[in-house]
Amino acid sequence: MEFKKWQVRQPEEKIIFENRKKTLQQDFKNQLGLLVDHVKPGSSGTSNDGNTARRFFKNFEVSSKITGIDEGLIKRCSVILEAISSTFLIDREAFKTYAFETAKLYVDLYPWYYMPASMHKILIHGSDIIAHALLPMVQLSEEAQECRNKDLKCYRRSHTRKTSRETTNQDLLNLLLVSSDPYITSVRKLPPKFRQNLSHEVLQLLAPPNKEKEVLVTAMSQDVSDESSETMSVSDESD
Repeated sequence: MEFKKWQVRQPEEKIIFENRKKTLQQDFKNQLGLLVDHVKPGSSGTSNDGNTARRFFKNFEVSSKITGIDEGLIKRCSVILEAISSTFLIDREAFKTYAFETAKLYVDLYPWYYMPASMHKILIHGSDIIAHALLPMVQLSEEAQECRNKDLKCYRRSHTRKTSRETTNQDLLNLLLVSSDPYITSVRKLPPKFRQNLSHEVLQLLAPPNKEKEVLVTAMSQDVSDESSETMSVSDESD
């Protein structure tokens, strides 16, 4: 932010960058209790995870004061992330307008820093993904797959035969198939989950309930028509 360049190459700029980074890390730790961009011991990852991001965007006023980034831009990014993380259907046109205004604000404020690819995908192409997806955005994430990693470790350690690699993998896959069965999942008692009320800005990006039902009915009818066309094509080939 002090020399406003996309990359740090000069030796004197690297010194400024490192000092600035240490100051930001200390401020986040003192004011929000966050460990930002710290390497985890015994791991190749860092402390930047979903919980860190949620607290960063939830306290956007404090985050703006610490980083110097525009408060309105951080809040708009927070609204977009909260909308696509909800389990509700998103209004494509409202999301497209809001995301484009956010992208324009970003370019106007910080033209010297190239927009990250992940941010570009959400702000510019997010509405197209919503238009072609039959499920809410949150169900297209890798969160479920990542949550299964701990189950995989537990099943492999405690519920598989260790006589050979083949039997170990066979038992592991069988347990994963059983635990992911739709009926077993439906009768399983889910643990209580804390849910926060959506803000007014987020509600403006969501589709009303009647529109959500129309989209689901249209998707189901489309699936039925596709299946009927496939059946007709198979019968024609048999004839």
